[in-house]
Amino acid sequence: MAIGLVRYKDINDPDTIDLSENIASTRFYNLYWEPAIKELGIKLFQENGYFCKEQLDIVMNELNLLKDWANKELTGSDLEYMVSRIENLEKVIPNAFIDEDTTLYIY
Repeated sequence: MAIGLVRYKDINDPDTIDLSENIASTRFYNLYWEPAIKELGIKLFQENGYFCKEQLDIVMNELNLLKDWANKELTGSDLEYMVSRIENLEKVIPNAFIDEDTTLYIY
C-alpha cells in the first residue's frame, strides 16, 4: 500500500480520480512521515487529511518544514526518497487546483 495525494472529479464517486501522486509507501510513511508530522505539529498535510486552494500557503509551509526535518534527521537513500517526494509535491500541488472549489485529499 501507499499514501498518496488524490483529486476527484466527483467526490461522491471514488472512480473519478483524475490526479494521483505518490507520497510514500505505507511503511516509509509510518516510519518517517508520521513522526515528523507529530514533531512539527503539521495540521493539513497528513494521512486522511484534505485541503483546498485557500490553504495552499499553509500546505506549502508544512512541506517545507517536512523537507527541513528530513534534511536534519535522515541520511542516504531515505533522505533522497523523502526529499524527492516533497519536491515533486511542491511542484504538483500549486497546479492541482482546477478551480476555487477543488479539494485535494491524502489517503
